[in-house]
Amino acid sequence: MSTTNASTGHSPFHLHIGRAPRLLPPLTQEAIQSTQDSFPHDVANAVEAIISLKIDIADAHDALLASKIAQAHTANAHRANEPTFTVRDSVYLSTAHRCREYLTSDKKRVVK
Repeated sequence: MSTTNASTGHSPFHLHIGRAPRLLPPLTQEAIQSTQDSFPHDVANAVEAIISLKIDIADAHDALLASKIAQAHTANAHRANEPTFTVRDSVYLSTAHRCREYLTSDKKRVVK
């Protein structure tokens, strides 16, 4: 629940709620009072918390996009060049799954 994601840099709980989860509930009266005092009581603090949450989510989106681009770059580095075809080249056309595609395209078709 509080494990930081390597791609986003935030925990899922933090992105959803806007703060880190508490591991243990407060057990003493002083801890309960300090917890109640730490919650935002006015609109300015609530707006600040919402803006902070939006910034964290935007950072996570940016990190995921950067991770996706890095993964695509790494995957493309290991790919071979695409073959080039010219007119009158002999090519192999695989029709292994053509019968199944023909049957699933419409209910009124029969294959012999």
